[in-house]
Amino acid sequence: METFKRCNRCLLPETYETLEIAEDGSSCNMCRSSEYKSLKIDWDKRKRKFDAIIEKYRGLGDYDCIVPFSGGKDSTFTLYNLVKEYGIKPLVVRFNHGFCRPGHEENVNRTLRKLGVDFIDFRPNWTIVKRLMREAFN
Repeated sequence: METFKRCNRCLLPETYETLEIAEDGSSCNMCRSSEYKSLKIDWDKRKRKFDAIIEKYRGLGDYDCIVPFSGGKDSTFTLYNLVKEYGIKPLVVRFNHGFCRPGHEENVNRTLRKLGVDFIDFRPNWTIVKRLMREAFN
């Protein structure tokens, strides 16, 4: 009987999407990445650099920055953190591809309303996008 190779650390199987297990099975790319992040990156130093960037641009214009926003968990967390923790005044921009799940728009609107941010919802002219894509790949 054939068995799946697993990471010895997290036990994820080799069938897990994007998982690469070391030849000896000692660890996978996800475990190694997590270890690198916790042992090799000076997060306090990175935060100080980030804080300096924010202060450099704060108050220079109508907006402190532009935040790309899909309405998913990552962009929602980023937007929330910038507004609530840093007091940033962002211009929030979304590339609206037109394939949002039911209820998604309601969640986006609720987030934007609660955070009180300005929002641009960019909806491209798909005729132009298709033409440009054809030109780029031909």
